[in-house]
Amino acid sequence: MISLIVPIYNIKSYLGRCIDSILAQTHTDFELILVDDGSTDASSGLCDFYEGQDERIVVIHKQNGGLVSARKAGMASARGEYVGFVDGDDWIEPHMYEHLAETAIKCQADIVLGGSIEDADGRTIHKTNRLKPGIYEGQRLREELYPYMLCAGDFFCMGVQPYIWNKLMRRELAYKNIMAVDDRIRVGEDVAAVMPMLLQADRVVITDYCDYHYCVRGTSMMWECGSEEKEWNELGILHGFLQSVPGCSGSCGFGRQLNHYSVGNMLTRTYGRLADRDGEGVLWPFAYRINGGKCILYSAGHFGRAVYGYLQSCCPDMVELWVDREYRRYQSMGLPVHSVDDISAETEADILVAILDTQLADSVRDSLLQRGVCSERIYCINITDKDVSEILGSMGKAG
Repeated sequence: MISLIVPIYNIKSYLGRCIDSILAQTHTDFELILVDDGSTDASSGLCDFYEGQDERIVVIHKQNGGLVSARKAGMASARGEYVGFVDGDDWIEPHMYEHLAETAIKCQADIVLGGSIEDADGRTIHKTNRLKPGIYEGQRLREELYPYMLCAGDFFCMGVQPYIWNKLMRRELAYKNIMAVDDRIRVGEDVAAVMPMLLQADRVVITDYCDYHYCVRGTSMMWECGSEEKEWNELGILHGFLQSVPGCSGSCGFGRQLNHYSVGNMLTRTYGRLADRDGEGVLWPFAYRINGGKCILYSAGHFGRAVYGYLQSCCPDMVELWVDREYRRYQSMGLPVHSVDDISAETEADILVAILDTQLADSVRDSLLQRGVCSERIYCINITDKDVSEILGSMGKAG
């Protein structure tokens, strides 16, 4: 048997779809633990309704304590040999746990990793792990997985998806690490549980199954100046917790990966604290001097949205055009993003390429040059290990 845990807080509009997708699994030997974390909408009643319809369902009602607390409550009740998690506003394909459970049993795995499907306003993107599918144990774990978990060669590019919801884990391993997560963590709750598990697992299996639908809604990741202090403090708590994980400072290089991961989070969540690091009007990490002129912002990903939000707050007329190759996707979210084709080769505006993946940023730069854009007008990011150490040092978290 496997245990499936769904933390729930005020998601009545999506919860029925989530539970129905779990009950439709072709792997039927499971218990479903619904953890109502003090919901104030109709989610609580919906949990009770489903509990009365299927004997495999167990409902836990508790006071609101946050995602970490809800996961711990579900974990304490789990009885299965393996454990999986589903967020209550997402949904899964019918064969998801058949795929993961069969792989886990066949390979005697401690953790099985899947991919995911990103759903955004009717558009879907299949995402697999960067590391190759296969069994990782012993020397292969140490040489091919550990050094690339959080940073797979390129800056801020993860080797494995850090989410807890597209994995199946041995209950004992999951219990030990989920129960150890700091209750104060409000950012990176998945990383705080998954990365320690990977470091402690004897056998990890990576698959290319994409059966989990992660639903993206609206502009929730847009940078907001009012949230900076809270986010900064929460990122410090997460970083400090992960630094204390056994094996973090070992030869696998996880410590350096963690530093880069944390600064990546700071760039997307607290960009206003980093944008003018030198206090001289130079936009970091582009080495771009703000002088009252116009610019074009390239990319509407997490970092691109952070840069756009910051510039709108301090220089609202600076961005004359915001572009992305997937502009239709972002337009459907209500963002004023346009096609890359709207960039004129004769543009006199500087172009800020707000992409953290250095290889992808280089390819964008090359494509702009091929379009005839002057190289002196293209600004990509430049982040050194010294920058990373200084930023983490400013919050007392350098490692």
